[in-house]
Amino acid sequence: MSACAIATCPNYHRKTRGKGVIYHMFPICPNRNKIWILKCKWQDHINVKYARICSDHFRPSDCMDDMKNRLLGLNQKKIFKPDAVPSVNLPLQDNGEDISSRSERKRNRSTLQEAKIRLKCPSPKKA
Repeated sequence: MSACAIATCPNYHRKTRGKGVIYHMFPICPNRNKIWILKCKWQDHINVKYARICSDHFRPSDCMDDMKNRLLGLNQKKIFKPDAVPSVNLPLQDNGEDISSRSERKRNRSTLQEAKIRLKCPSPKKA
């Protein structure tokens, strides 16, 4: 199995087996895919076909309720909202500054850029 694609994350499948850590595939939408790649903070190319990001980097609010499996009494899957982005336990900036402690202006600018990218990405079709 795979290791987490976030640069500083020590998680890999064998280490986290049975601990409730789930490894998520990169999104199909190219624009959201770019956001996820930027959050990984790798200098090298990431092969998104095989790369995974562990559930330790997402907030509980990034997931939707798996109503179908809940009503059928089956194991519930973590289903991401269309705009879910890794935002927890991310690597530090090059200067050692935590991403969350950036200036308010930079934070607003990146949020605006991500919102523009999300608007360009078509929403997933409902089955």
